[in-house]
Amino acid sequence: MEDHPLVQLHPIVIQLATVPAVAIASYKALNVWRAVSSLPLNPHTSGSDASERSATSEAFRQWRALTATKKAKKIAVFLLFFSLGLSFHLFMVFGLSKISSQSVMDIIWCIILIAMYAGPISYVSDLVFPTPRSVRYHRAKTGAPMRMIIEFEGDTKKALKIEIARLLLSLIVVGGMIYSTWAGYTYLHSILGASYIITVVASIRYPKMSIRRIIQVISGYLVGLFVIFISTFNQSDSPFDSQIIAPPLSIALGLFITYITGGSKTDEDPAEPRKEESLTIMSDWVLSLIFVFSDIFGAIVPGIITAMTLRFEYSLINEPVHRPSEASTDAPVRIPNEYPSFPKPIFISSLLSLLASLGFLNIVTFVFPDIVWLGITPLNIYITVPTVFGSTACAAAYFGKFGQWWRYNEVWIPQNKVLDTSEEGAKDLDDEEAALLPTEVKETA
Repeated sequence: MEDHPLVQLHPIVIQLATVPAVAIASYKALNVWRAVSSLPLNPHTSGSDASERSATSEAFRQWRALTATKKAKKIAVFLLFFSLGLSFHLFMVFGLSKISSQSVMDIIWCIILIAMYAGPISYVSDLVFPTPRSVRYHRAKTGAPMRMIIEFEGDTKKALKIEIARLLLSLIVVGGMIYSTWAGYTYLHSILGASYIITVVASIRYPKMSIRRIIQVISGYLVGLFVIFISTFNQSDSPFDSQIIAPPLSIALGLFITYITGGSKTDEDPAEPRKEESLTIMSDWVLSLIFVFSDIFGAIVPGIITAMTLRFEYSLINEPVHRPSEASTDAPVRIPNEYPSFPKPIFISSLLSLLASLGFLNIVTFVFPDIVWLGITPLNIYITVPTVFGSTACAAAYFGKFGQWWRYNEVWIPQNKVLDTSEEGAKDLDDEEAALLPTEVKETA
């Protein structure tokens, strides 16, 4: 790297780019939801539902109906993909550490990074040159799970060629960005981070999404990790000496901090010759590309609530769209490409709180240089998540919409027969709660 000194971009530049990225992703998800909310909750499916078989029993029945040859092919395909996935994980854990060539190590990581960034760049290019798409529900057989399919409209072959060309162009763009990083310039890292944010936040679609439950789950998860960390830290001189059950992200974080700090200190015999380390670490310019994920991680989790808040405010302004509960065809609905304009003070407050949390994070790391790792590790979610969640809730309460915002829910993929519902999703009821409601309340729920 003597010929190419690395000009490291400050993390705040990448983090600030995540704020407009969350806004764009929120509008992208809103357009998809506008189309999904027009689909029937109980779409027509092939076959009869009279048997009322469970998904598990139906799967076993279909498996028993297969011939021995088809069973062998399915098993062979499963073993092939399982072996490939297992081989990749084993290589990343055991094989990668055995590589002694710095160039080979950097090339392997560049291939992985190109594969990870090409998809987001291609997804963002669709915002500039959109391809018409539609969404529909599909269930292949009775008892099979319902799926939401987003497909091309019009000439499918032409659209597929456009997508292939777009993906190839994205590979070239990502390759150019990686080359510029190797040359010592990291000014384009903010584009990579923003593209990844847009792709992730706009693509998160669970069968049923509820603001209340998402906040409860995420808050409980963060509190649980904090308790595990504190309890482990109190029981050992080094929190990374103990073996605990932790998510892969926490394990990766622990390995990173252990590497930066040099690991736990042990008493060594000065007379014993010190063994040289043979572990080959990726170059600094490759590390700077990987650190982009740590810089943007703090905006991904609160971005989910921010995007749902925009859809909530859209439902307040527009007439609730009653989704029919009777069986209907699985005809697709076109996804709009135009972005609607409507008052959204709670959404703007959520974006400003994300911006404030990122600014506060960088001020703290500037004043206290010893905790600079807080801004470049996934632990920054302990700053951004409480700030965004709390500020959004306060903004909803200020505008008198806290109760509706807290109970707001969406049905993206229907699981069973459900009652009519509206896009507003003002009441988040379980099946047991819905059974206790009067008939007239059920009809308006």
